[in-house]
Amino acid sequence: MKRFIFPLIGLLLCAAPAWAAVTANSVVTAQTPNNGKQNFVQGTDSAGTYKTLYTAGSNGSKCNAVVVANNDASAAHVITFEVYNGSTGYPLATFTTTSPASGSYSTVNAISSTNFPGLPVDSDGNSYIQLVSGDTLKATFATALTSSDQIEMFASCADF
Repeated sequence: MKRFIFPLIGLLLCAAPAWAAVTANSVVTAQTPNNGKQNFVQGTDSAGTYKTLYTAGSNGSKCNAVVVANNDASAAHVITFEVYNGSTGYPLATFTTTSPASGSYSTVNAISSTNFPGLPVDSDGNSYIQLVSGDTLKATFATALTSSDQIEMFASCADF
């Protein structure tokens, strides 16, 4: 009987690590694609007022792209991003959009290494913003929009 029990115990002890809920050194990737959209409209939104672009998921989020589009042909606009955790805002970056040709949009990659220096980069060399649970990514503009113009923002993110 002993010759069967000891090998069985040995097998069970060797298999025990396979029962673990989390495998060591495993990569955790974002699970749920999501996006955030925001617009600032002339006559409706005041310069300097922050609006929420994206709210992190319950386990945090990773934003891979933020695009800012401006259709104000008469002015470039200064855009500022902040991450809020609770009621505290943490300024991240300020940059200036370009003025488009009349009747079109000028778009900017908001989280490029030029506009957002110091952001981490992924394995492809692209910058991203990591948000923890409770964070919101907010943005504002500094100068008033001219008649019938607007600034549009789009954030491509994924929740963990």
